[in-house]
Amino acid sequence: MIKFVEIYRDNTFGESQKNQYSHYSLRETYINPDHVVCLREESAIKDKIEETTLASELDDRQEFTKVFINRGQTGLDIVVVGSPESVEEKLLKAGKQLLRG
Repeated sequence: MIKFVEIYRDNTFGESQKNQYSHYSLRETYINPDHVVCLREESAIKDKIEETTLASELDDRQEFTKVFINRGQTGLDIVVVGSPESVEEKLLKAGKQLLRG
């Protein structure tokens, strides 16, 4: 399992259900590299978090990657902090094993 920082949308309700608003937060998440199917750059999230308080916590140059995880008949996709190249490197590094020869 490899630890990443996930950015997720936290739906919160105001005084009534009609005043629903969304904000984004960070949390640690662990991913099994054997179940990763695809990595894709997620640039759209930058626009969504620009108007939130989370924007002040992140560097403007920060990149995000959508990770697609196989869950049998359905899939799961999460957005993690880091470029696709850095996420791939982290996943590959964890998969290295010493071959006995």
